[in-house]
Formats: sequence, C-alpha cells, structure tokens
Amino acid sequence: MRKYAFRAAHARPLRFVALLWIASLAAGSLCFATPPSVLFIIVDDLRPELGCYGATQIQTPNIDAFARQSLVFDRAYCQAAVCMASRTSMLSGLRPDMRGIWTNRDVRRDLQDIDYFPAHFRKNGYHSIGIGKIAHNSWEDPRCWSEKHLTPVNIGYEYRTRAGRKLVERIQQEARDSGLPDPFRDIPKVIRRGMAWESLDVGDSELGDGQIADLAIAALDRARERREPLFLAVGFLRPHLPFVAPKKYWDLYDPEKLPTPTTVAFPDGAPHEDNNRSRELLTQYRALPPKTPLDTDTTQKLVHGYFASVSYVDAQIGRVLGRIHDLDMENDTIVIVTSDHGFHLGDQSMWGKATNFELSTRVPLLIKTPGMSTAGQRSASLVELVDLYPTLCDLAGLPKPEHLQGNSFANLLADPALDEQKYAFSQYSRADAIGHSVRCKDFRYTEWRKIEGGKLVHKALYDLRAGIVETQNIADDKSFSDIAGRLSSILEKERDELIFDQPPGR
Repeated sequence: MRKYAFRAAHARPLRFVALLWIASLAAGSLCFATPPSVLFIIVDDLRPELGCYGATQIQTPNIDAFARQSLVFDRAYCQAAVCMASRTSMLSGLRPDMRGIWTNRDVRRDLQDIDYFPAHFRKNGYHSIGIGKIAHNSWEDPRCWSEKHLTPVNIGYEYRTRAGRKLVERIQQEARDSGLPDPFRDIPKVIRRGMAWESLDVGDSELGDGQIADLAIAALDRARERREPLFLAVGFLRPHLPFVAPKKYWDLYDPEKLPTPTTVAFPDGAPHEDNNRSRELLTQYRALPPKTPLDTDTTQKLVHGYFASVSYVDAQIGRVLGRIHDLDMENDTIVIVTSDHGFHLGDQSMWGKATNFELSTRVPLLIKTPGMSTAGQRSASLVELVDLYPTLCDLAGLPKPEHLQGNSFANLLADPALDEQKYAFSQYSRADAIGHSVRCKDFRYTEWRKIEGGKLVHKALYDLRAGIVETQNIADDKSFSDIAGRLSSILEKERDELIFDQPPGR
C-alpha cells in the first residue's frame, strides 16, 4: 500500500549566475576579500510578538533596533510547529515528510547522508560553533561543530540557578562514586518542573539564556584570533515554558495592563485534529486549573511570564549583537534572527504550539547582510524556514547541496517587493493522520489524511484577510469552493512527488 507523504516545494529553475549577482548586491558577499562570517540566532517558541512586528504592548528594544538595520520578513513560516521537526527541516533543508521527522519523538540519527547547514559551512572552510538549543536538547549533530557544542545544564525547574545546578551535579556525582542510582531519577516530571512561571530575583547570567549569551560573547572574542571565517549558531531557550525570567523583566510590565487573547473560542467547524490539546502541555506544571480556557488570573500570569521571558531573551540578543559591534565585525557578518515556530497564548482556546494554525506556524525572521541597501525595509513575500539553507549558501557564496528542497530567497535582500513564492507549507501529525496546510496570500487550507493510504479525513479553509487568527472553517461554503479546490490541488501536486521509503519511527 502506498504511503501518504508530502512533496517538498518545487525547486524553481534558478538563474544561477543572475541570482548570485543579485545576492552579491544584497550581501556584498562575493565582493569580500574573505568570506563573510555568519551569526545565526534562533529563539524557542517566539511568535512575532515583537515591537518591530507591531506588538506595542511588549518591550523588545534590542530586536527592534536590529530590525532597523535588517530586512524584516512579515510572512515567514516553519514546516512543523514543534521543536524537533521544525529544526531538523530547517537545518537539513528537507521537508518533514522526506525522513518522517514529524514530532519530538521522531529523532532520526541516521541523516548521515545529509549535512546540516552548520556542517556544510564547516566543510567549506568555516570555523563552526554551536551554543544552546540549535537542533534539539536531546541531540546535536557533532559533525556541525569545529568545537564541542556548549549549552548550560538545565536539570529541572528547582535547579535553574547556577548554584542550584552545581549542587545537584555534586549530589549526582557523589551517588555515582558510591555506586548508587541517580537520586533525581524517579522524581515525577510535574514535581521536578514546578510552576509554569516564576519571577526570580537573580542576575541575567544566573539563568540559562544569560549563560548562553556569555558563551556566545566568549566565542566571538576567540574568533577574532582565528583566520577562518566564523559560523556561530546561538539558540536561546526562553520563551519556552516554564516562563522563568529575572525579576527585572517581570517588572517591565503592569499585570493589570497586559493584553488577554481576543479570540478564545476554537474555530467554528474546525477538525478536532487541529486542537493541540494544550492541557497535555500545561499539566506538566503545578497550580494550573484542570480545564481550558483558563481563568483570567492564570491567563494573566502566563501572558506576563511569556512577555517577561521574551524581554529577557531580547536583552541577551542585544548583548551578543553589541559584541559584534564592539569587535568591529558588522561589516563582514551576516546575521539572522528567527524562531523554530510560533505559540498560542490562550488564543483559540489553546496554549503552546503543535497546530497548523497561523499562530503556531508563523515565525519572526530578520536578516542583515553587510552593506545591504534595504536595511529597515520589510518583505511581504511568503518564505519558509526550509528556505534558509539555500539562502545562506547564496548569501555567503557557497555551493548548494543537491538535496535541498527549499528555495533561496536571497534576491529579496536586494528587492523586498518581489513576490515569487506563492505558497508556504506546514504540517502536523496526530496518531494515524497528518494534517498538511498551505498558506497563500489570503487563505489557509488544511487537509487531514491517514498516514496509511492517504484517505482524506477532514479539510479546513480559513479566510485570513481580516486577521491572522482563524475563526471559522469555510471549506464547505460553496462560495469558496473554487479557492478550496485550487489549494487542494496544490497539496495534491506537491505530495505526489515525495514518497518516503520507510514508515516513521514513533
């Protein structure tokens, strides 16, 4: 029986010489005496809730300042709104169905035939350094890095400060020396993780993201002594749950003035598979009510924690970008700031990610290249995270591997008004079905199909011209049948050209 799978976006025929010429205008990379360095910053669970995306209620001065120096992409999308699948797709340049990496459980260590883009840069003469969460906490590909991958040890909620971690590590080491089992092994996750939010009266570097920034700054300092160009990937942990941040970032916000979700109802007529069952996420933490939607007080605390966490990470990004400036590296460094996926903050009666909706799949994306003529401008073109690999190759003047399934959008850095890519694709799997979603300019269309055989189970169409939050499934509305049919054909055309050979591991 044929496996249902989803085709990667068609690789458009590239006018290679012309594209590199355009990219050189945008980045100046082909005019460099030496190859440009690359700083790639990825933030966990960051939806475009930033000042530079019009979110006036949040304080992100450092990313906003960077936006004035870069090109801001208003319509960038991940391929799967969950950490492992999204990051694997982005780093490999393959869509999730190609290797069946759909969830955080689908850890595939057998991508030995594929170089992630940090490894590709390393093979092409770059000194590649990875700090923090790049691929996933559970596995970072050592082939990517010229040095040992570094990240703070994050044992559990009660031990998020540096002193607490050292204490736990000492206790664990004493147990190992005595031939005893790990004393923390059997602590239930809900107890270990504690509250879903906390304001801690500590300095920035007492928590993980401050330490990640410290490590990144030290890496930049070391890089000035090397002859090779630098590829530095920095992955920040917040605003992933739990929303734990230093008190000074909580104090930036008056809890009485925080916004609450304006659309709290699950979209009318939406397939039940589109509901991410957010209680499975929230019940990992203490003191949360048993049902959604959550009460006003709990919602307020969670939103407060998310905002504080975003401001905390913004400050760390500012520290790293400041070091680039202090070291006079701005004129020869490509800088990217993005996220692995979005996040529901009580919108549509959901918390977290793991949906095919706009709030899960849309991500911030800002790119700065040396000498770019489009600094401070915006692009409304649809782009995808799977496109980053070929785009980075073009901007740095590197050859592109043949396996790539995304499309370079390097030409947008020279002309943000171009609108070549008409669709962005996302997906998510539940049990024995996969929902594939296509986003066009005004609509989002999703089909849920059985993994075995590809039988259509549900379909959904949402009109997003009035806003980015889906409210009503109009797939059966006859007045939209032409649009639904066209987008269904797009999905059909795409999936017919990619069939994976082995069923995904679960």
